Amino acid sequence: MRKGKLLISAIFMALSLATIFFANQLPNSRGGVPGPGTWPILISLIMFVAAFCVACITIRDKSDSHLALLGEDQIRVYISMAALVLYFVCVNVIGFAVSTFFMLFGFISWFSNYTLPRRAAFSFCHHHARVLHVSLRT
Repeated sequence: MRKGKLLISAIFMALSLATIFFANQLPNSRGGVPGPGTWPILISLIMFVAAFCVACITIRDKSDSHLALLGEDQIRVYISMAALVLYFVCVNVIGFAVSTFFMLFGFISWFSNYTLPRRAAFSFCHHHARVLHVSLRT
């Protein structure tokens, strides 16, 4: 499965470079406040380094262990990555505010079991606190 690990590493490195490219097209930070492209770039850099490390370890390791590419957990990761790429494209097309609300709502729905009104409230409050620079802490 060495070829599979190297292929997946190459795909994730290419995906992270594409994400960095799209995120660099977003507006820059202003007045010390990070712009909308800051987190996608940081996450993509971490993803690139992790994929590079997996490729280096795979090249050094001579054992031929099997890698499950289509297990339940792997499919969740693929769907999450595709959703993030779709989010980055939507930020460029429809704007930061609308696409961030839907991204937050989608990921809260995906990773939690809150009721629909609660998910919408969390997404709305968290997003507007970020946009308006309002603290949610009391």
